[in-house]
Amino acid sequence: MMKTLIGMLSLILILMVNAAPLQAQQTGQQQMQRQMEQMHRMQDQMNRMMERTQNMTREMSRRMEQAQNDAMRNQFRMMHRFSEHLGATLGNMKDAAERCQMMMQDREMMRDRNMQQEMERMQQHLSDMSGQMDEAIQTMERMAQRLRDRASQ
Repeated sequence: MMKTLIGMLSLILILMVNAAPLQAQQTGQQQMQRQMEQMHRMQDQMNRMMERTQNMTREMSRRMEQAQNDAMRNQFRMMHRFSEHLGATLGNMKDAAERCQMMMQDREMMRDRNMQQEMERMQQHLSDMSGQMDEAIQTMERMAQRLRDRASQ
């Protein structure tokens, strides 16, 4: 009876020791999956922001050509260039996010815990920058609306 009890305890201990790394691996995989989903959401947001800036650039170009006086034409030109620059900045941010995602998918690179933590920080920085860029685009859209309102008066 004592041998059976010791055998069962040994078996339980072996199962627990082997299950711990498996649990840690699953948790790591789940965390990686969440990070990848977050990166995809951020890239989708960047795509939408790029579309908004491209629309703004086209509209400001059109309005610049239709403006009746030099002052309005110049103001539309400045907004056109501003939206072009925001679009270019977004393109660079999107490229950086794609590179970050590629690095996060590199299992060898992410095996190092310090590297993994740095990549998580980088992802957070990119996410924060994306949010700030969205705010900047909203500001640009409000400015463009004011400009359109003034042009129609």
